[in-house]
Amino acid sequence: MQECPVYLFSCLLPMRILLVFCDGVGLGANDPAVNPFLVAPMTNLRALFGKIPTREDGILQGASALLVPTDARLDVPGTPQSGTGQTTIFTGTNAAAAIGEHLGPYPNQALREILQEHSIFKQLDALGFSTAFGNAYPPFYLERLARGKARRTATLQAALAGGVRLRDVNDLAVGDAVSGLAMDNSYWAELGAPVSRITARIAGNNLMRLAQKYDFTAFEYAPTDIVGHKDNRDDMFAVLNELDEFWGGIIAQMNPETDLVIITSDHGNIEDWTIKGHTLNAVPTILIGAHRADAARTIRSLADITPTIIRLLKREHQ
Repeated sequence: MQECPVYLFSCLLPMRILLVFCDGVGLGANDPAVNPFLVAPMTNLRALFGKIPTREDGILQGASALLVPTDARLDVPGTPQSGTGQTTIFTGTNAAAAIGEHLGPYPNQALREILQEHSIFKQLDALGFSTAFGNAYPPFYLERLARGKARRTATLQAALAGGVRLRDVNDLAVGDAVSGLAMDNSYWAELGAPVSRITARIAGNNLMRLAQKYDFTAFEYAPTDIVGHKDNRDDMFAVLNELDEFWGGIIAQMNPETDLVIITSDHGNIEDWTIKGHTLNAVPTILIGAHRADAARTIRSLADITPTIIRLLKREHQ
């Protein structure tokens, strides 16, 4: 147990790690004609570092956060893709190297086997740590999933491999889950679900409160990649503003003495609005809160995320 002369009570609390995976977010150029992050308000991101991080910056340090440019190419030729990138993040295995190519958006049989064997949820469960997946899924999707008919992202496949309970409309209604599509719950309301409309900031509060009940929690956000594939700048701004507000809600709720928030991605996309596709840019891994400098020490590529999380939790619970 670390010494805690000032924040004694906080140090008696166990370490909690929240991994926020945002699909398709790279480190863009320092050019507002190319990079929408430089044009959108992004007030919470700017507050962390005093500026919008770009690929020219390298490692950035703020008062409460660190940003580590993280390699998504994984020493494999071609453009990074979601299937291999997410598999790498959520297993610690260089999935692109394992199958000899970047592959996506959904995992093939070879990637599913890697996820089944090496899922971070499964590894942590075997070590005795509690885990959660913060996304809520609608009834029709859960029904299709039960029948083996639903497509599964690599992130979801990792959660299922670890035996994690999938959250539903009931969890969403009481704030124990977050919608990965439209965090204000508008999508669910249109389906007739009995949920209240909320702000993205409240969604961030809810996710952090959930994460404080478990050793490790993950959440998947897909709209950044979805809008990155389309040429609609209004949609891009809407998603970036939602995401920034969401991050702000997480930060406001977290305990910086015991909670570590890790925000990362599988490949670049939305950071360059001059193209409608993935990029070769490094992705930002943003580390906020407890032990961020220690975490940053061992993160250089997507394959380092899972080993870093496991190392930190094992050390803190010795």
